[in-house]
Amino acid sequence: MSQSRTPNAQDLSSFGKLPLAVARNKGIWPPARYQHVLVACARWENDSVVEWLSYHRSIGFDHVYLYCNDDDPSGLYEAVLPFLQGETPFVTFHHYRYQGEQLQMYRHFLRHYAQETKWLMFLDLDEFVCLPGSDDIAGVSARFGADHDAIYLNWCGYGHSGHSQRPADGILRNYTKREVGASPLTKILAKTGAVSYRLSYDNPLVGIHHDLFALGAPLRACNMLGESMEGYYDNFPENAWAFLNADNRRVRLVEVGYIAHFNIRSEEDFARRIERGCKGDFSAQTHWRDRNADERLAYHADTNAVTDLYLSNYWKSLIDKGLKTTLIPGSVWPLLSVGKRATQSSTLHDGSRDEDACRAVSGRLTGHPQHHTALQDNPWWMVDLGELSHIHEIMIFNRLDGAMERLGSFKVEVSHDRFFWNTIIDRQNGPLFGGLDGTPFDWRNDAGVLGRFVRVTVPGTQVYLQTDQIEIYGRPFSLAEFEQNRNAASA
Repeated sequence: MSQSRTPNAQDLSSFGKLPLAVARNKGIWPPARYQHVLVACARWENDSVVEWLSYHRSIGFDHVYLYCNDDDPSGLYEAVLPFLQGETPFVTFHHYRYQGEQLQMYRHFLRHYAQETKWLMFLDLDEFVCLPGSDDIAGVSARFGADHDAIYLNWCGYGHSGHSQRPADGILRNYTKREVGASPLTKILAKTGAVSYRLSYDNPLVGIHHDLFALGAPLRACNMLGESMEGYYDNFPENAWAFLNADNRRVRLVEVGYIAHFNIRSEEDFARRIERGCKGDFSAQTHWRDRNADERLAYHADTNAVTDLYLSNYWKSLIDKGLKTTLIPGSVWPLLSVGKRATQSSTLHDGSRDEDACRAVSGRLTGHPQHHTALQDNPWWMVDLGELSHIHEIMIFNRLDGAMERLGSFKVEVSHDRFFWNTIIDRQNGPLFGGLDGTPFDWRNDAGVLGRFVRVTVPGTQVYLQTDQIEIYGRPFSLAEFEQNRNAASA
């Protein structure tokens, strides 16, 4: 069954003149739906698109128009599916099957969607808007928007950070080396009215993602230092380099805001850029294939010149919020006690004392007393960590089925040899604590206490000792580390 498309004559007559919604509204621009949007075309970006979208949403972009330039859009569509859901999805998705026609995709946006936003930026998926100290795109438009139509953000190239192959777990956490400062090419945060659809249609070779002055319309534009960008692209890149190298401008621009460009992310990327395709607006990409070994080394030297952890730390700060949702607290140190040999003074459970004691270090929480001494004076429980260790943290998980007050008082000791003991906790009539519910007793010591054996005792006459789990965290003792610290202290 064939389908025909009958175009509206008015829509066709306005094709090269106005955004479609404006033409249909007799030249009147409707109210914008969004404040700041990104427009991007993507090819071979299935693995990085979620990180890219999530990052830019976190700094305040409220919508993305994503043009998939893959031969088959299914993979990218599947990756961004969560961003397409709901009444107000974060992404508008289109497949554009003609490879490399980036500017045509941008003009499609200007024709069909420009009226939906106040500010726009054309950005690639290997580019991240970096705003040190603010991480807020609205702050940029608020700072410069009263006196300017557009804000130019310079590129700063990030290198491969020594990766021979691309890591599988994203960009921001794995690439921390960049060139010393800003480089000449720019991307632009612009008011929608400053990006003329008609002028772009009439001047199809103008790279509107890099420079708007080339369209010929009056424009008030600045860089992130508030300096005019008029004439910046004249005699490019010679004049641009001279401008950037003056007054320490390369470094100053990177300190206030720039486009982090993750262009070559591994040794394999030189070939990958060619394999991805060099049609249309990407015909110049063939130069990556022609670079010899010395030229590639020089490129790596330039783009891995300095270490910059800002983006990596920012991303980590977002991801680490997941740890704050932990129902049962964890530790920064490794768990030393799970599965280790244990014993206790007596048992009420079936089996031997050792078998009962080992249930306290099984690694499985139940909320019930997994080990239980008999009624006796000063009952104790002990675990052998198997080697001398720095003990940094101890968590004791109380039973939750009753009799929780039995752990109101207890003592924790550590020993190298089970003969000489050092008391590190002496708790007397403390408040109730839980365990599986997320409120275990938690003792921490950043310096660490040396010991191999850990003993817990409940003081008193005719009392019980029982817990759900006892977890001991730390790290094995290192003689080499000990000698190094001793030598450093005596130096």
